[in-house]
Amino acid sequence: MSKLMSRRDFGLLAGSAAAGLALPGMASAQAKTVTALGHRVHQTSATTGPGGDATEAWRKQSGASVNWVTFGDVNAIHERLLREATLGGTTIDVAYLLNGRAVPRNLKLFEPLDGLMKEAPLEDVADFAPGLVAPLKLDGALHGVPVRHATNALIYNEALLEERGVTKLPASFEELVELARKLTFKREDGTQVHGLAFTASFASNFLTLARCLGGDYMTSDGKLVASEPGMVKALTVLADLYKAGVLPRNFATVNNEEITTWMQQGRAAITINPFARLVTYNDPAKGKYGGRFKSLLPPMAADLVGKVAFAPTVEFWSLVIPKNAKQKPLAWEMIRALSSKAGTTAMALNGNGPVRISTYSDEKLKAAMPYAADEAAALKASRIHLPAFDEQARAHDIFIEETQAAVLGIKPAKQAMDDAVKRVKPLLG
Repeated sequence: MSKLMSRRDFGLLAGSAAAGLALPGMASAQAKTVTALGHRVHQTSATTGPGGDATEAWRKQSGASVNWVTFGDVNAIHERLLREATLGGTTIDVAYLLNGRAVPRNLKLFEPLDGLMKEAPLEDVADFAPGLVAPLKLDGALHGVPVRHATNALIYNEALLEERGVTKLPASFEELVELARKLTFKREDGTQVHGLAFTASFASNFLTLARCLGGDYMTSDGKLVASEPGMVKALTVLADLYKAGVLPRNFATVNNEEITTWMQQGRAAITINPFARLVTYNDPAKGKYGGRFKSLLPPMAADLVGKVAFAPTVEFWSLVIPKNAKQKPLAWEMIRALSSKAGTTAMALNGNGPVRISTYSDEKLKAAMPYAADEAAALKASRIHLPAFDEQARAHDIFIEETQAAVLGIKPAKQAMDDAVKRVKPLLG
């Protein structure tokens, strides 16, 4: 499951909504109803919380209502959406699409938005984080509007830094590695503390560190660079950290919820996760370190500081309109309402990851999110883990397989990345 599902302790994820699709015989009664397909969290963040209902003003003005069709599973959402989008017609008017599914063959199923934007423009398009807009373009046309993001950061337990006598945060990647080593120790009661721990099933986690060294799996334009020095060096460093016990022994299999538990129990000092995880980590009811977790933008290598900008990894959801939808203008009005500055701020106060840079200046949001400035800076420079292409999912799995082989010492890092490039290249068509 995507890490995007974790803002504000998303226990809300359990269960799917009972909202049903409109029946053919009810077409006239449902003429002013927009059917929106997504996750329960999408509905909640759009309609419920301190920010209020982001659809309310639009609904009152248009006289429309929203029929939310939601699922508790990311795969179920996309299976339903892609099936509906290939039919002769669909009752789905608006849908949420995860960036990993925004590949060319899927984007072709959704309405190019340029015509709708010409008739009724989006508010201040330049305010959207650029890294969230580019992946939604196909043949020059925009096929979706970003609505929710999760951008990765380093999250650390400042109490453990104090316990180990650390008074200065790392200013370079090299200092970060040394800090992770210093924060690896065994307490008097035998508890092992790992200086660094993260989920090894997400390419974005490895890239969070590799980009500190100028490394990557692929460039935005689809060039394979996994076997180049930056990526190889990052994996070599991680292999050394694994061998030294800085990374946990079960590194390859530990899941994100286990990482959360370790952080809250003080068994891990630094992790890679979206900024939103700070809400869960800092919950005083979940452990003795509530309020002691802070975010840190990953630092570049010493020889790259000031020369190469760090690009945080990001996942995001966008709003799309199926090409076979019947109420495109009305659906577009709902998208405009949710993606407006007011709509984005309302959803952010409800726990949504705001996709507009200006939203982070809202005083209420800054009060609710002490890390707002850091997240704004990270989002502005963010870039997805892999560019969109039809075999992206298979490529991701290959990169993870070879990366884990390198970190676990099964293969030298250079050989693992050479093998990854060799296996992924045929998938690029």
